[in-house]
Amino acid sequence: MPDTVIDLAVTDPAALRLPRSFWTYWLGLLASALGEAVVYVALPFLALATLHPSSTRSAAAVGSVVLALSLPRFFAVLLGGLADRWPPRTLLSLSAVLRTLGVVGTGLLALRGTLNLNAVVGLAFGLGLLATLSATAQSAMVPRLVPSRQWQRANSLTSVAMMGAPLIGYGLGGFGVAHWGVGATLLSGAALSALLLLGTLALPPMPGAASGALNVLSDLRLSFGVLRSTPLLGALFAMNFALSFISNVTNVRAPLHMLAAGRGAADYAVFEMLLSGGVLLGIALVGPLSARFSPDRLIGTGRFILVLGTAGFIAGGVWPWWTAAGVFGLGLGLLEVVATTRIQGLISAEMRGRVIGSVMAFNALGLTLGAGLAARSIATPLLMLGLTGGLALLAALWPLAVQRAGR
Repeated sequence: MPDTVIDLAVTDPAALRLPRSFWTYWLGLLASALGEAVVYVALPFLALATLHPSSTRSAAAVGSVVLALSLPRFFAVLLGGLADRWPPRTLLSLSAVLRTLGVVGTGLLALRGTLNLNAVVGLAFGLGLLATLSATAQSAMVPRLVPSRQWQRANSLTSVAMMGAPLIGYGLGGFGVAHWGVGATLLSGAALSALLLLGTLALPPMPGAASGALNVLSDLRLSFGVLRSTPLLGALFAMNFALSFISNVTNVRAPLHMLAAGRGAADYAVFEMLLSGGVLLGIALVGPLSARFSPDRLIGTGRFILVLGTAGFIAGGVWPWWTAAGVFGLGLGLLEVVATTRIQGLISAEMRGRVIGSVMAFNALGLTLGAGLAARSIATPLLMLGLTGGLALLAALWPLAVQRAGR
């Protein structure tokens, strides 16, 4: 298994020229991420719309939807095995078609006013399952489309598509919910998500990276063997678990906080836009910073910034949460590119889908616990204070992991 540090400071323009197949795929990802952002803003408010105005179950309703989006990650071991063995074009195309059909059907039912909370939760579960399938396939896509010297740039662009496009998508989703209604907003998101199909169909034919029959238990054992033999991977994925937990706590509490302290969907859209804007800034800073600092130093810096961002959620009001979202996004952006490139260099090609899938399944526990905890009647400042402390501990332990890996 490779244990190398990818050079993040490649400056030769010819070495950074990416193939056309990557750009076609990237455009599909960009449109799909835009559509998903629109849909994900609409879903919490679709759940709330199924309740009686006097209902006191708003937190439980939103929590159920967020939990349903997260639970499919428990199947990531199985889906990661498929991603390693099946042609990527087949998997990504199937995911795009099914996702589009599901959102279109739900949007039409929402326009007719015939949806209940169970149907919304079912849609969220289906979307989460397809998103997990796509994520495991995409985790191994960049190393197969471009050579290693181009990984940093390709990962930066992929991160812009997956995390930066929502800067516009969340705004469109919030505007749509406020002015068009949830049903029409879902249909617009479905139209954007469907464009991923064009990007995947244009991919060059590629066979699966691994051979052999699908065996979930064997894949799980091999994946955790890779993690045990590479301590730095364990430290990287421990932070992923923590961020999964915090993500779902915020996904539940942020819409409710904006309803209580501000203008609801409109302020929640701004929150998500600032989060995505911080991510974009962090991604943009990776290039110049990587010329001066090592990847592991940048990862440590990103972790410290995440602690500051989480601490900002302890305060009340709309503006402090908006500010914290931007800071938190900055830390995410720094980590997204550098940690992804670092991980790709630590896992062999035939194991990437399975290792990422196994870790996603473990992260599903964090997502589940986060959604469940956020749905309970715990004061938001107290909840965020505890999350800040846990994240600070992980940030402090990172230098020890780097030191151990260097021995």
